[in-house]
Amino acid sequence: MELFVFNKKLILIRLFIVTYFFVSCKEQEHLCNKNTFFSYDLLREKEHLSIDPKQLEQLSDDQFLERIQYDYTKNCLSNKDSIAVVENDGYRINLYCVAIKNKWVSREKGAEDVLQYLKEYQNAKTAHGIFPRSFGRQSGEKIKGRIYGNFGQPYDVVGTAFFATSIQFIVRQFFDKNNPTENEIRTLCDRICNRIDWNFAYKEDRKCFTWFKNGADGKLFDGKELIGEMDETFFLQLLVLSSKQWKQNKEAYNNYVSKLFIDEQYGYRYFSTKEYNYKTSKQFTGIQVNNPEVLKLKDYPTAKLGYLVQSHIWFDLKGYRDSICNVNKMDYFQGTQNAIKAQIKYAQRNPGNNYLYGDVWGFYDTYSPVSEKWMVTGLPAEGDVDEGTISIASVISAIPFEPKASIKCLRTLYKEFKNEGIYNAHGFVMSVNTNNRKLANKPDTFFQPINVLSIENYRSGMLWKLAKKAPEYKESFQKAGLKFTINN
Repeated sequence: MELFVFNKKLILIRLFIVTYFFVSCKEQEHLCNKNTFFSYDLLREKEHLSIDPKQLEQLSDDQFLERIQYDYTKNCLSNKDSIAVVENDGYRINLYCVAIKNKWVSREKGAEDVLQYLKEYQNAKTAHGIFPRSFGRQSGEKIKGRIYGNFGQPYDVVGTAFFATSIQFIVRQFFDKNNPTENEIRTLCDRICNRIDWNFAYKEDRKCFTWFKNGADGKLFDGKELIGEMDETFFLQLLVLSSKQWKQNKEAYNNYVSKLFIDEQYGYRYFSTKEYNYKTSKQFTGIQVNNPEVLKLKDYPTAKLGYLVQSHIWFDLKGYRDSICNVNKMDYFQGTQNAIKAQIKYAQRNPGNNYLYGDVWGFYDTYSPVSEKWMVTGLPAEGDVDEGTISIASVISAIPFEPKASIKCLRTLYKEFKNEGIYNAHGFVMSVNTNNRKLANKPDTFFQPINVLSIENYRSGMLWKLAKKAPEYKESFQKAGLKFTINN
């Protein structure tokens, strides 16, 4: 009888263990499945990465930020497209370093995946090292019939710079172990970067780059000229300064920074984008301005945060000044910081009486849940009034510059709209309208990697630390005349 009771208890215990394991696996299903490379063994101690998306209020700020990073990284890396888009891969390849550092994935698995990316880009058919905007990962060639708007099938100068900067300053430094996989990673990083002829992409008569090169051999300059505005291409001017083939010395850099547009709102001065001067311009990506009086600078958030933050992903510009910074009495980090402060001040003044504005802010090109169309900063697709749509990506990208205000904004948005689904298995949605509570129910797949990297620089400074280990980093800063100023 005692043996029977003992066996019955043993069976119940085993049943409990099996049931617990099954339930536990179901709860962690989004952490690790057959389509992802994430390791359940590594993740089991991080419960904040598996709790229900509607229960994130209980997390500490650091756990909350890591959860955002993890969900975005999972969304970006779980399924790899058969077609490579160079501007997307240029950011996404950095995510492997973040995933390994945060112990979401093993170093061995991450290195294998990165090596595969590099082999695909090594085999791609380029124009003097400049990659096509998109190409087949297996063939390395442009995809027949796949075009990019009016540009057709261009060679992407900026996208190539995204990829080159990432592998030269981040990937090559991160994978520093002496083993066959990581040795090959470093070798390919150097080969890919060294074959890029930035002189071929340079428009000598205008002393600047253009976004694309076009034509069968890539000899035609196409896309906007990269000059006169602080945007996501500032990093390109730094990158080429340490390129082995570059012949123009400081000419491109000096011409770029000397023509920067300086904007000011609410007493905050910042380097800005001249083409979005709301006082005079009548062209906003096809949007007709019906009432220009409401577009006065004092009443609209004109700083395009998504443009301003991107160069800071790789380069730690805080405290470093060149001659243009000295003239304007601010470094490039402070300029971006001031632009964010101007947006926050606009939200606090809240001239349009939008719900939650003040603690909530964040204005950038995004998808409008109201008109269901793309909108440009401060200008909804349907007219001239700030409709109350917040770009969540812009808030996250501001974390390294204004962490307290950014995290408070994210927490406020999450608490207010969690039941509407503002945060799901893919992370935060792209945008939310605070007045009618509508969401853009799709992720911002381009900006998700940028957000992950911005958060990582705030949490650990990892990308900045890695970049500074590269010999090219110091060379670029020296040639640009960027010097650290103690009393900044």
